[in-house]
Amino acid sequence: MKFIKTVLSKVVIGTAGAVLAHGAFAQTSGEKSVSASLENYVRKVVNQNPEVQASWRQLQVAMSDVDIARGGFRPQVDVLATSAYTDRNYGLDREYMGHTAEIALTQMLYDGFLTSSEVKRFKQAQVVRYFELLGEVEQKSLDTALAYMDVQLFRELLRLAEENLITHVDVFKQIEESVEAGVGRRADLEQISGRLSLAESNVLTELSNLHDVTARFLRLVGEKPADRLTPVTLNSAYVDASVTDVKTLLTNAYGTNPQFNAAIYNIDAQRYGVDSAKSLYHPQVNLTASYGAQTRDQAALNNTITEASVGVNFSYNLYNGGSDRAAIRQALSQVDLAKDLRDKACIDMRQTVQIAYNDIINITEQLPSLNAHRLSSDRVKSAYMDQFTIGERSLLDLLDSENEYYESSRAYLEAQYTLEKARVRLLAASGSLAQTLGITKEGVPDVLDMAEEKISYDPNYVCPVVRTNFEDERNILKRDSDGDGIVDLWDDCVDSTPGAMVDDFGCEAKEPEPSAADFTLDDAQIIDSFKVNIEFASNSTDVLPEYENNLQNVIDALNANPNSGVIIHGHASLDGDAAYNQRLSERRAKAVASLLMTKADIAPRRITAVGYGESRPLVNEESEAANARNRRIEAAIIQLPSSE
Repeated sequence: MKFIKTVLSKVVIGTAGAVLAHGAFAQTSGEKSVSASLENYVRKVVNQNPEVQASWRQLQVAMSDVDIARGGFRPQVDVLATSAYTDRNYGLDREYMGHTAEIALTQMLYDGFLTSSEVKRFKQAQVVRYFELLGEVEQKSLDTALAYMDVQLFRELLRLAEENLITHVDVFKQIEESVEAGVGRRADLEQISGRLSLAESNVLTELSNLHDVTARFLRLVGEKPADRLTPVTLNSAYVDASVTDVKTLLTNAYGTNPQFNAAIYNIDAQRYGVDSAKSLYHPQVNLTASYGAQTRDQAALNNTITEASVGVNFSYNLYNGGSDRAAIRQALSQVDLAKDLRDKACIDMRQTVQIAYNDIINITEQLPSLNAHRLSSDRVKSAYMDQFTIGERSLLDLLDSENEYYESSRAYLEAQYTLEKARVRLLAASGSLAQTLGITKEGVPDVLDMAEEKISYDPNYVCPVVRTNFEDERNILKRDSDGDGIVDLWDDCVDSTPGAMVDDFGCEAKEPEPSAADFTLDDAQIIDSFKVNIEFASNSTDVLPEYENNLQNVIDALNANPNSGVIIHGHASLDGDAAYNQRLSERRAKAVASLLMTKADIAPRRITAVGYGESRPLVNEESEAANARNRRIEAAIIQLPSSE
């Protein structure tokens, strides 16, 4: 017994020290407890991160390259002057000072279009550098957003692990007291000892993960994350995958993805490089003019003479050792390389969009099930704790229920953040993440207006959409062989008559009992109506625990009349896309309906959910206060006809 207590004391003390270290780390991350938003951090990264700054310098260099190339159209003026002492042993003047001065002008008349091709090449190249800068801004915005959300995630996971550890310590104390009193079993103490060690290991693992993501955040931003990080809200209909399909998302991304557009313009820049190389096969024609004076004549006598000339020079290279032909081959290879890079950018973008889109679809479908599992595990854990206290549950049952609650809470939390990360990745792949966050790189001109030619292309040819066909090969969760609306997983009659009415298990059934879904406010007998005080965060369908008790009036009304039903009305604020708000209000209504079924055990036939989007605002304006009032839930209690 003493050995077990000694070991567990070290475990708990070590974990407590780690937790305290975590708390100390949070306190020392700033002089005082402060909060910060993702937008503030991304703005700092975009304007101060050395990699973004390096990309900005490359754009400045490219813009200077254009000015340098344009210099070939202008004349070249040179001044040459000498003053020399001469000592010789011949001629009349054996020792003298001589002075000469000359000014010469050279104007290119024809160079095989080398200068014009170079100007065009550098003008397109500066657009390439411009899109590369935008791509770097998007990448750093994405990296910062992911690091920001990872810090939030692992802070919450650490909190869950700490709560799990505290619960295990409490159970251990109870078991220890019962063993010392002679009414408990030593096997139970050994069992809880092992589970306690695992709970401590979970805390240390989450601490290590939090340290790693904090270090990544520090590398990107240059400072530690604030003690309080505001939730990430992305006000963009683009990240709601239900508004369109993956083909439309890809087609839109082709026009806005900076890496893909940089690759497109790079091909055009390299084509002008081919024209520059071919100009070497053309003659060179220059206009030259010069004027010179010297204090000594050709016999070195002290006579000032002058000379002026104007003319046209013509030169044509017949053979250059094969260098000119090699230069053309090199330029053509550069074009092929640019096309390969375009194809790579296409493949990378297509993969990112498809994976992010699929994650949004799947995780959105998973979240209600994960949340239901979490809530169910919480209720089971509480019930098992009460039953264990009075001896109706074994220790193994209690520990398993606690572990299931911890794992289900962890899975639900990770799924929520994975969904937000998928939305961020989808925005970054479309080149609109920084814009959605309201971030721009300071001082960057719109170089696209300076392009030699704006490139237009057909996405179906340049980067055709290749679908994964995953939706056509949906797994067992979606498969419905007889098309009766009941998936095969739950269908007891997989060969039901086409068009026949079926029950919940896919077998032909009689007319269903009337339900709340059969009625609307226009034709239902309304018994009572409620404004349910539930506030939602922007773009969120989560009902926070503090609002669950606000459904009690609805629950009481339904329990008082078994023949009553309820219609849940979801409403959204006026900001954002109307179609997106419509779907958001429907999901909010369904979330409340699901809560009624799980919390109060109300039969599904008595509940229906309707979304009105932004069509029925309480306050017809877009402001923070108005948006909060318009994001609401209303409930109408209706009379259902008797099923007898």
